[in-house]
Amino acid sequence: MREDLIQFIWRSKTVLDKPLYLSNGLPVSVINPGLFNTNQGPDFLFAKIQIDGIIWNGHVEIHIKSSDWLAHQHDNDPNYQNIILHIVWIHDKEVQFKDRVLPCLELKNYVDQELLDRYENLMNQSHAIACHSFIDGISAQLKSIQIERMMVERLEQKTENINVDLLQNQWDWEDLFYKKLAHYMVAPVNSGAMDSLTSKISRQLVLKNSSDLIELQSLFFGVSGLLSDPCQDAYFKMLCRNFTHQQLKFDLQTMDAFQWKLLRLRPAHFPSLRIAQLTALLYKMPHLFSQVVEARDLKSIYLIFDVSPGIYWQDHVGFSKRSKYRNLAAIGKQTKEILIINVVIPFLFAYGRVQQKPAFCQQALDWMQSLKAEKNNIVYMWKSFNFAMDHAGQSQGGIQLYRCYCMEKKCSSCLIGNEILNHPMKHVHRSC
Repeated sequence: MREDLIQFIWRSKTVLDKPLYLSNGLPVSVINPGLFNTNQGPDFLFAKIQIDGIIWNGHVEIHIKSSDWLAHQHDNDPNYQNIILHIVWIHDKEVQFKDRVLPCLELKNYVDQELLDRYENLMNQSHAIACHSFIDGISAQLKSIQIERMMVERLEQKTENINVDLLQNQWDWEDLFYKKLAHYMVAPVNSGAMDSLTSKISRQLVLKNSSDLIELQSLFFGVSGLLSDPCQDAYFKMLCRNFTHQQLKFDLQTMDAFQWKLLRLRPAHFPSLRIAQLTALLYKMPHLFSQVVEARDLKSIYLIFDVSPGIYWQDHVGFSKRSKYRNLAAIGKQTKEILIINVVIPFLFAYGRVQQKPAFCQQALDWMQSLKAEKNNIVYMWKSFNFAMDHAGQSQGGIQLYRCYCMEKKCSSCLIGNEILNHPMKHVHRSC
């Protein structure tokens, strides 16, 4: 038994049509089960029940066993002082808040075995998608609604993360935007190293050097540690000379070059090339986030990322590393879309929420749904189950659904899982 199943039973009103009795024998009827609370505090807020003819208004808390109330240390938590009903699967102990014994409803004798069997079936699945053998019986409309919910939830989640970072960053939108953009410019294997680099180069330092591309490049390459290996290129020697002066002037700490990973990277993802592109971007537009806020269409956003880091990078992916490929210097379309999906749109959405300007939130959603879906294993998997994955909003929704619900087996919090739990469905044997 898991708490999320008990929450589902209560939320879906599965047992509310039956005569219910508390553990002390008093009859209880539910007028309103309350609002499901996903934040800190009781599981359901503002419920309304009737116990032995008396109406009670307040909150509902759910546990597997009634003794979990003490195990979770709710007995002295003021957030739980307005609990009117304690719902449990097994009542093993009378509990109280202050001097008041909490009314307790033990659910195990009110739930149909068929529902428990369906839930157990889902929980025991070893497949990455617990409902894989039922999912072909789910309507396209329900799949679409669930994915759309997940798209918005993912943006909301990213907004919360941005707000936390802004609080630590003294609400400097430009500084945080520059650092997040840098994080997503490199391959995941180098995102940690890039975070380390931007933590050592504040945006104020960027602005002091933003009038000269070579100055910016020597600053970033010097701090990155990528100027530590000898190279005979004139361009490399110029960067080294510049950085020697900058290091003394700004008291800069450098990274170790080994922090950057090259194994199995495509030429376009080499960290040296990505750093060169980042500096070109900061040189072209030192106030990047302001440009995003002022943009009125996606075409303007794409133009922001049209930059050139210099002639040297037309045929190099690293120092002394000539490439047989050409036209690598410019930021590619796929990288632009990664930056738009993972940085530009979440920041615009978060900005709209914080500034209470819904137009920015809507613009972020519109842009998300006008971009093509991402190409990754999660998206391909959902396509195999006949989910529509036509735009980036749907692919982001699919990622959220898989990572936050399917992997955690939170079937009872998913519309598709709810449909399977509420209605008997036939197994469909399929390979994917």
